[in-house]
Formats: sequence, C-alpha cells, structure tokens
Amino acid sequence: MTDNYPVVVYGASGYTGRLVMEHLRELGISFIAAGRNREKIEKSVAMVPGIESARYQIVALDHTVEALTNLLAGRKVVCNTVGPFNRFGREVVAAAYNAKVHYLDTTGEQHWVVELMREWDEKFRGIGRLIVPSMSYMYGLSEVGARFCMDTPGVDSLDMTGIAVAVPTVASAQTILDAVRQPSVYLKDHQLVQYAGVETCDLTTPSGRVLRASQWGGTSNPVWFSRDGRVRNCKMMIAMWNQELYKKELELERANKVSLQWIPEEKLNPMMDAMATSIAPATPPRESRYVHRAIDVCVGTGSMVMVKSTMISNGGYYSTGLMQAYGAARLCREIPRVAGFASPCEAFDHKQLMAAMESYGYAGIKVERLV
Repeated sequence: MTDNYPVVVYGASGYTGRLVMEHLRELGISFIAAGRNREKIEKSVAMVPGIESARYQIVALDHTVEALTNLLAGRKVVCNTVGPFNRFGREVVAAAYNAKVHYLDTTGEQHWVVELMREWDEKFRGIGRLIVPSMSYMYGLSEVGARFCMDTPGVDSLDMTGIAVAVPTVASAQTILDAVRQPSVYLKDHQLVQYAGVETCDLTTPSGRVLRASQWGGTSNPVWFSRDGRVRNCKMMIAMWNQELYKKELELERANKVSLQWIPEEKLNPMMDAMATSIAPATPPRESRYVHRAIDVCVGTGSMVMVKSTMISNGGYYSTGLMQAYGAARLCREIPRVAGFASPCEAFDHKQLMAAMESYGYAGIKVERLV
C-alpha cells in the first residue's frame, strides 16, 4: 500500500459503504475499500457505477485495534460505516487516534455521539485531528437547517422535526433497536435532560397530514448544540410515513422494561439482530429519488425573533454517501479549521455542506424570517 490512497472506507461491503465509494470516485479521491470479508467487498465494489475509472485497493482484515491501526497508518481519513457503533465503533476510533487520522462516521446513535464527545474530544484535539460523528443524512442534514436558523441573531431555541420515507439496511435496523434500549436526552435550559422513555407527539406535515412522531433515540442535534452557549433549548422529533415503525419502537421499549434489560449482552445481541433482520431482511434495493424523500423543519425562536428553515431531500443514503465523501475530500486537501470532536457543520460549515447537497440535486432549503 502507498500514500496514494488517503481515505479508508471501512465497511465497504455494505450498502452505505458502497455509496461512499461511489461519491469518492466522482470527487477524484483514491481510497481503500476495507472490511472483514474480501469476497463481499469485491462484490460491493463491482456494483459501484464507473468503478473502472476509480483508483482503489481492497483490504480484508480482522476487526481489532492493532489490525485497524496498521491499515490506517499513513492515511488521512477513515470513513466508518460499520454499525451499530456502540458495538463496533470503539476499535475504529482507537485505531484512528493511534494512526493520527481524521475519523468520520454515519451514526444515528445519540449515546455513541455523547461517548465520543466526552471521551475522545480532548485526545483528538491533542493530535490536531477531527472526530465527526453523524456525517450522514441522520443527522447532518437536519443540523444544516438548524445552523441556518442560528444565523439569525437572537435565536436561542431550536424545535426540530423530520419526516422521512426510508427502507433501513440491516445495520440501520440494528442501530434503531439498540438505541431504544439506551437513555436519550434533549437540551433544556442549557442542560441535557433525560427522556423518561419513548416520547411521542403529533406532527403536522407541510401538506396538512398528521403523523405520530417520537424522539427516535434523541438524535445528535441536542448533543451538538449543548456546546453552543447561544442555544438554551433543542429537541428533535422524527416521524416516518410508515407509522408501523414508531409502534415497534414502543413495543421494544415495553419489552426492554419487562425482560430484555435482564438478559446478558452476549445473548441479547443475537436476539436483537434477528429482530432487525425481520425488519430489513437484506440489503435494500438502490433508493429511488422519486420515492425516498424527507422533510426536515427547524423553527428557531428567541424572545423577539422567529425563523424557520424547511428542507426537502431525496435519497437519505445518497446524501450520506456524498457527505462522507465530501468531508473526506476536504480533509485530504486542506487543514481543518477545527480539531477534536465536531459536528458536520462545525467541521465543514453549513453553507458549504448545503451547497454540496444542492450541487448533486439531493436537497433544497428555504429559510424564512417569521418575526
């Protein structure tokens, strides 16, 4: 291996990893496609459009800190798509730190984001490297909308909602089920406050439809804005057009309170993985941008001000692939303006991220001053 491959896509055999590679190829960044199973990686890489013009290598390795450190040595960025991150992320983060490379991941797990902030921020700042979780549709795009609201002076509270049509991958389903069993928080009066359980509310779509929403594991946004002295309150609620998903969330919460929490992890994880497979039995077909669309709304308020951002996006996994590749490309070509733990917008600027999404036709946004 040579230094001509500055980016490592870890989890290259998966659906998300494949889309990261697709966008890296378009951005002209050479990469290493890495994972545990070489045959699966080869099949995944072969499905990347235009792969014949890409510069890449395939590496199969064990999921250990030592093996990953050796792989990352001399690289610049690792794009980690292997979830659930609470189970499989620690080895990758430790290896990134050992090898002094930037770390990006696609997590939607709030508890994992909190862990990275508390345990790795100072360490990565010490080596001048970034650690950026949720560099993905969930919850990088919703943060972009919130940051546009924060451009209005006086905004101190963020009421965020998301509505999506999505078919989760197996790993995403595992992540969702894992998150329900973890405590989640929101930001209230500058403090992260724990939810008592799964909280639900009615959410009205822009067209007037009413959907049932939940906090969906808390989301990453309250964690990010807990470090912004301007923001007193931040909460995000998520609704799926498939309303059966929030019902499964409630069922799992009840099951966790009654019995699951007493089962040892080594026995519980296989049970949860079987449940995830029943939700998403195989790698989903490639998204349709005419079907898989999302609406993210943020209302920012202050004592004498109100502003609203409305974002429409298509293909959440496409957006994730682009955000990972865009961030990696930036880090290959420039010295980052910050180091340590950072949100996608703190690392790469919300206006620049939005411009990248618009350039691919993945998202559009409207920001309006209400008061």
